Amino acid sequence: MSEGVPLLAFINQRFAPARRFGFALETGFVPINDTEYLLTAHHLPLVVRIVAGTPILAALLRTGDLARPAIDAEGAWRLGYLPIALRTYPFVLAEREAARPIDEIDVLPHHGQIGAQGAVICVDFASGQLGPEMTAIRNTLHMTRAGGKRLSAALDLLRIAGVLVPLVGGNGESRSDWTVDPVAFAALGEAASAGLARQSFLPLDLAGALLFSRRHLQPDRLPRPAPRTLGEAAKPAPPPSDPADFMLASLEAMDFALDGSDLFDLGDVVLGAEFAPPEPAPEPASAAAPAKELAA
Repeated sequence: MSEGVPLLAFINQRFAPARRFGFALETGFVPINDTEYLLTAHHLPLVVRIVAGTPILAALLRTGDLARPAIDAEGAWRLGYLPIALRTYPFVLAEREAARPIDEIDVLPHHGQIGAQGAVICVDFASGQLGPEMTAIRNTLHMTRAGGKRLSAALDLLRIAGVLVPLVGGNGESRSDWTVDPVAFAALGEAASAGLARQSFLPLDLAGALLFSRRHLQPDRLPRPAPRTLGEAAKPAPPPSDPADFMLASLEAMDFALDGSDLFDLGDVVLGAEFAPPEPAPEPASAAAPAKELAA
């Protein structure tokens, strides 16, 4: 993006949120914060860009990159989620020391957001105190700067792990936008995966979000798979496993036998002696007497 002008130059003016976002197509991407990348992945393709040697997380916006346009011909936003960087445009944090809140912010070239209408920019000229809406934007800009540092550290780990691969340009060339290679990511060993998650799960979460968001890319922008050598056959994918397979696979080899006896006395052990079935009653004496007479 272009260098901005200090917000102090607009101290007597007002601002309104952007309603048209055609300006975003000039750069073709928008930075994404660590509080919104999971939600953004449902609407836009996430990529890794290297800016001044530092990886940043961004979402692509150009129509030629997207399976579904994010911005229509009139500049209106078409998707369900609007990234933070577009909601705070044209304001950015300045790269300088600032004694007052108004001195912390620069203004990028804008398209009618600043003028005589809208929210007040500054409420106290002497102290540089910002208006409520402008204060909220300032707080959000500080949040995104801190989030960007966390994202860069996590993306550096993905780059070191060797799971990033460039997208393909319109002429078949490799681009400066990187995504996660699903084959390389699946081939990570236990040690490498544990190293990525050593301090936090953010690197693994980012890898999942980058992979998930690839569905929003035009098919011809996806990285090409590595070519196979002549005669190399693709290995068939293993069938999906069932948790019961482990037990059933060697069931016939188990050395055991079943019989029809009870393992325990149900009445004594489970029900208790008081619930056990009664013993057979003794035969009555009158029934036994005729038997003795016949015997005599």
